[in-house]
Amino acid sequence: MDVEHPDGLNAVRQAVASLKDNKIRPALSNPAFEVWLLAHFEKTGTVFGDCDAVKERLGKHWKEHFHADYDKADARIYSRLANLTDEAMANAKWVREHHHSGRDVMGSNSSTEVDLLVGALRGT
Repeated sequence: MDVEHPDGLNAVRQAVASLKDNKIRPALSNPAFEVWLLAHFEKTGTVFGDCDAVKERLGKHWKEHFHADYDKADARIYSRLANLTDEAMANAKWVREHHHSGRDVMGSNSSTEVDLLVGALRGT
């Protein structure tokens, strides 16, 4: 779930509370899911103004590694990134633990919890 914009934090907090009430834990990304994709290439806690700023940074890596423009609808995203998943998990965890001084993802632009979901799916 994307945090997207600081003005929407109240709505995100309400959604997260509702999910937790139903024993569902969301995997948040701030400001957007592309922070998780970016973690495959770099360890960064850079503050991004919006999703487009994350996509721009991701696009540079995408172009360098895959000789193509990043496209959110690309059916090959997983296959392109699969061999970089361990690095992404380590980078995302490091950013949460060291860069944001214990703040949650909602208050930590940029960060992601997708690694926690991937870890749970992997059984690690």
